[in-house]
Amino acid sequence: MPIKTLQELLAEAKANVGHISPDELMEAGDSVILLDVRDEPDYDEEHLPNAVSLPRGYIELDIDETVTDENTHIVTYCGGGTRATLSAHTLRNMGYENVSVLTGGFRGWKAAELPTEKADD
Repeated sequence: MPIKTLQELLAEAKANVGHISPDELMEAGDSVILLDVRDEPDYDEEHLPNAVSLPRGYIELDIDETVTDENTHIVTYCGGGTRATLSAHTLRNMGYENVSVLTGGFRGWKAAELPTEKADD
């Protein structure tokens, strides 16, 4: 099997996962589980409201504790989209069918001046 570049892996992942805009995410409210796949210090510093911290390296290990119903709509996000896209693709491969990536990631959310929280809030 030939070695794939990051760009090839991302292209494959993007083709297999959905995307959700910040406006759509805000409208969805509590009907989604929002996964922050950045490292925990980034999450602790600032994150989207109601987001659950599940760093990229722990997706396979801990997803079943975070999402108990495989039909739940899961939205992943990171700083810009790479880790979130790869995480969403992994979740799809694990059998979670309803997975989306937040368009623009955390940086896009912040640029739009949408609400965030800190871990101590």
